[in-house]
Amino acid sequence: MLETIDRFIDYLVTQKGRSHNTCQSYRHDLKMCVAFFEANGIGSWQNVDQYAVINLIAKLKQEHRASTTINRTISSLRQLFRYLLRRHEIQLNPMDYVDHEHVAPKKPPIILSQKEIEQLFMIPDTTTTNGLRDRTLLELMYGTGMLVSELINLKRSQVHLDLQILQLQDNPHHQRIVPLGKIAGEWLKKYLETTADISSEYVFLNARGHQMTRQGVWKNFKMIVKKSGLKKDITLQTLRHTFIADLLNNGASWQVVQTLLGRESGRENYKSYVHFDSQELVTIYRQCHPRA
Repeated sequence: MLETIDRFIDYLVTQKGRSHNTCQSYRHDLKMCVAFFEANGIGSWQNVDQYAVINLIAKLKQEHRASTTINRTISSLRQLFRYLLRRHEIQLNPMDYVDHEHVAPKKPPIILSQKEIEQLFMIPDTTTTNGLRDRTLLELMYGTGMLVSELINLKRSQVHLDLQILQLQDNPHHQRIVPLGKIAGEWLKKYLETTADISSEYVFLNARGHQMTRQGVWKNFKMIVKKSGLKKDITLQTLRHTFIADLLNNGASWQVVQTLLGRESGRENYKSYVHFDSQELVTIYRQCHPRA
């Protein structure tokens, strides 16, 4: 069953052009499903029926998993079984009999004001290398809307300060240009100069000169939020939400924002009739982002 998952993920990457993060989510969900099915005596995808899937969902509910998590698992299974059906490896799709869970309306995302952004960003001690790194991370998260995984995997070769852009590779078939605002660019330049003598290819490094981890970024961010005295429930996602809100409030279209974020849903929904070249995206970004 695991070999089938590997083939499916390879198909998503090579044929569908799905991003690394999306494929990792599919792999995580499907491996969890395999563990459940095998524990219940099911050793092949051909033997998985709707009752096995319903039992899996019941177990996730017993574990108090969020409805969004359960729906993501259902979606992962649905995509896999469609793949198997197209390849004639199964005759019936068990997901035809399985519905998504009802999801309660989400609370509006927390957005920071420019005053709160300044209050938060002033916390790192930029006279130290680690403080300069943390300030640069904050500026890039808010200034570009990048994910933590994208930031910790950012390489020096992807930074083009002269052009004020970052050149990301979402997957082997899709390259994304991220405009770099003036303020974020200035902090990034300072940090790169400070760490120029370190041999690592990655931009953001821990105290030992190694690539930062997601956990390390979160730990530092929690400390910064606590020291800031801000009472809102602020997470790293808050900076991404604020990036989106500020662009939209300043006149950027939702299509432009989705393209800047590298959202697959955005590319699928709009690529047939909306296209932005790199220069156009940079121009719109500079017109609409407060720190551009």
